[in-house]
Amino acid sequence: EVTNCDLAVIGAELIDVKGMYVVPGGVEIHVHGGGGRDFMECTEDAFRAAVHTHMKHGTTSIFPTLSSSTVPMIQQAAETCTKLMEEKNSPILGLHLEGHYLNMKMAGGQIPENIKNPDPNEYIPIVEQYHCIKRWMLLRTPGAMQFGKYIAAKGILPSVAHTQAEFEDIRTAYEAGYTHATHFYNAMPGFHKRREYKYEGTVESVYLTDGMTIELIADGIHLPSTILKLAYKLKGVEHTCLVTDALSCAATEGKEINDPRYIIEDGVCKLADRSSLAG
Repeated sequence: EVTNCDLAVIGAELIDVKGMYVVPGGVEIHVHGGGGRDFMECTEDAFRAAVHTHMKHGTTSIFPTLSSSTVPMIQQAAETCTKLMEEKNSPILGLHLEGHYLNMKMAGGQIPENIKNPDPNEYIPIVEQYHCIKRWMLLRTPGAMQFGKYIAAKGILPSVAHTQAEFEDIRTAYEAGYTHATHFYNAMPGFHKRREYKYEGTVESVYLTDGMTIELIADGIHLPSTILKLAYKLKGVEHTCLVTDALSCAATEGKEINDPRYIIEDGVCKLADRSSLAG
């Protein structure tokens, strides 16, 4: 019971939260690391340390996320993930791959040398061997629709992001199994013009696609409160989830980061050249 009064139950424990909020445990479906450790390290020690960091802050189950990686890195991370998922009451529910099949123009903080077009000779053996993979993200690259149909049939969630897709692209993608939009609004355009004509962006296209779900980085910096309210109004609770997209520098208790790609400024992680937020 949540109450302002003493509980009328003999032996009940009363917890005074002192005006704070009580919320369900977080199911984190997009997170790259934390506490100084990155899931791209692919080791059991790194996985445990990053997961433990997030569990201290209210996460109860988690999908470790890799940025664009090489095939050997994906294989090693999948081996580690599979092992840890088999442990009793494991908080790890599956592996999320953000890349490496992306639109280079919209790569953002992804590692450019790892980005390529989807290759069935590469991804089919990975999916067939490692059943821990639960999310995989791409769009608007040659072979993307074939890829989406294949992984959706295998129970993996195809997701769109890092894209310049417009409505026809999104509609075709949705029919191919891309039913989710990664870090909505980030690394995707909205309404725009080409010369004198106006076009819907990825954002409007996702809003117009009934049934498509979205995830938001609701830290108040990646998206302003007005946009968060708009997403809530148009997509609603049942089609929206919140993610951290946290990097290894999250929850490091003020320790300096030594990755030259990033800076911490205004309470958020940015690319060092300030061209984009990084996570």
